[in-house]
Parts: sequence; structure tokens; C-alpha cells
Amino acid sequence: MSAITDKIVCQICNAQVHSIEIHLKKEHPEVSLPDYQEKFPGEPVLSDYARRKVEEVRNKKIVEMTTTQKPLHEIFGFAHHEGPSVLNLRGGPIPITVLSACEDPEMVPEPDPNHVYDLDSLKNSLMALEMNKPLYIYGHAGTGKTTLIENICAKTGRPMLRVQHTGNTEESHILGQWTAVGGATKFELGPLPLAMKRGWVYLADEYDFAMPSVLAVYQPILEGKSLVIKEADAANRFIKPHPNFRFVATGNTNGSGDETGLYQGTAIQNAANYDRFSICLQMNYMAADVEIAILMNQSGIKEKDAGNIVDFANRVRESYDGSKISSTISPRTLINVAQLGRACGDYRKGIALSFANKLTRVDRQVVDSLSQRIFGGA
Repeated sequence: MSAITDKIVCQICNAQVHSIEIHLKKEHPEVSLPDYQEKFPGEPVLSDYARRKVEEVRNKKIVEMTTTQKPLHEIFGFAHHEGPSVLNLRGGPIPITVLSACEDPEMVPEPDPNHVYDLDSLKNSLMALEMNKPLYIYGHAGTGKTTLIENICAKTGRPMLRVQHTGNTEESHILGQWTAVGGATKFELGPLPLAMKRGWVYLADEYDFAMPSVLAVYQPILEGKSLVIKEADAANRFIKPHPNFRFVATGNTNGSGDETGLYQGTAIQNAANYDRFSICLQMNYMAADVEIAILMNQSGIKEKDAGNIVDFANRVRESYDGSKISSTISPRTLINVAQLGRACGDYRKGIALSFANKLTRVDRQVVDSLSQRIFGGA
């Protein structure tokens, strides 16, 4: 809808304008805005175009008032002396935008004090958020894709909305739909336009489970453009992104299909859609020392026990890579192994309860043999 056709009519002189208040001051100075509204109740005083411009200015002022710059190493708990990895090219601290206040504090995730960051993944994700570039993160289940974004949002004060995708996800689940309210119909905005209007981080989780035809609704957003909802009423048809709005998606594949056989339901995606992601980040299993630190932080077990569990996990992953078993093990499952093993006083029982009992009989025998070599027992 163009700004010209978007104009409203002055009820005094039939002039087409965007703002009745500005028009009155220029052409009818003897009439105040309250007088006009009293004489013509219910008549609009701002066009949709003018309302959008007012909202843009308001949002810009809010962003300027509520954002600050802080060093990356201070926000995420890295020591400044860790060297170039936490410094910029000039040797100074890397500045990160932090929202000191927001209109929807309940949408800001709670930080996980025990989360261990992979510095490269953290910096690449922060770069996407700082530059307002759409980010896609993929990798095996449990590698920390979603928790990374949740903790970044928690530490930087960004409101976040996580939306799960399945094969049954429809456009209306994303954009919104008409609903009956009190005997009248009303267009209820979906999660995407809400996030765009309110300046939230939109986390499109399990992105590769959705149908490619449905994911096409995201393409204008991935290009940094406004959203047009053809079915919506005039007030909600055109959604311009708030300055703080960001788009992040996560999945188990990079859109080219599941090569492992582990992730049933993922679909081969449209290459044009994935091409619109400015940054594509693969999350791999963490280094052994990082996984050991995670297990110690999350379960309170000793370093030796955490080391044995990670050793077991890496042997399972090697067996999977060598096609000896048909499933691998995630850091999420390792945390359960550690917590249950500590509670039971038996890490092999923790492995059975959290992992082995989900496997086929043949795979379970291989896993049981691996755990026996490391933890002993019959």
C-alpha cells in the first residue's frame, strides 16, 4: 500500500492528509485536535503510514535510550588475559550491545550459570546479532544450538521467542489468522509479526522439519524486508521490523537432507531459502575438556568421573562414525548420565537409563561392552 493511497480525509475540507493534527495547524488553526475529535468522533486522525512512521521514531528513541556497549569478556565471563580470542583486531575488548531495559522483560530467558561457551560459536552468533544478519545453526541433537542463543539473549537482555517447526506447521501458525472474539472477528497476529513489532529475537527451532513451501514465508524477512500479511486487516497487513528484531534458525541438517538416518522427519529444503541466511554455523560436539567442564558444572561430579563419561561418549561416537552402531550420544544425554549415575552411585546404570535402553538389542550390546571397559563391573 503506497503512502498516497494510505491518506485519510479531513472532515472539514475533504483534503487528503496523513496527520489531522499537522493539517489543522496549517489550514485550520482555529480548530484544535480535541475539538476536531469531539466534532467528528470515530474519524481517524493518523493514516496507517503516519502511524508506522510515529512507531518507527518511537522505537528508534527507545533503542537509543535502552542499549549500551559492554566488553564481550565481561558479559560472558571470559578472562581478559585469555588473549587475542576475546580481543578485537586492535587489541581492545570486543564491544557487545546489551539492552539495559525492554518493554517485555518476561520474554528475556533466564541465564544458565553453568553454561560453558564455545568461544568461536559464541563470537559468530554475536556477530550475526550485532550486524542484524539472519543466522542458521545446525548440528547433531544436544550440541547446544538452542541453549547458545538462549544464553546469549539472557546475557544481553534480548527478549526471545522460540517457535517449534514440524511437518504440520502452516503459514497461519507463523503469520496469524482471523479469530472470533466476543461475536466479532479479529485478526490475531502470529509469532513472527509479534516478534517483528516488539523487537524480539525470533528463534525458528527445528527449521528443517517444516515444509519448504511454508518456510517460503520467511524469505522477505531473511532479506531484511518488511512483512506483508495479505489476509490481515489494514492495521496488521504491513509489519516493519523493530530495530531490535533478529532472526535465528536451528536444525539438525543444513537443508540438504539427513545423511545420518537419525533425524526422521527432516526435509530436503529449498536452496533459495537457505541461501538467504547470511551466516551458517555448524555446531559440533565440544572438545573433551569443555564437555568435562560442562558435566562437572551441571551435575557436580568429580573431574575423574566426568572424564570417564566423556571418554565413553567419544568411543560411542567413534563406533557410530564407523557404522558399528546406529545412534550417537549427545551432551544433553551425558548430563543425564552424570546426574543419574551420581544419584545411583553407578554410572553404568546412568548410561542404561539415559541412553542404552533406547537402542536396538545389537547396539545395546556394543554400548554395554564400551561402558564395561571404562567403568568395570559385570
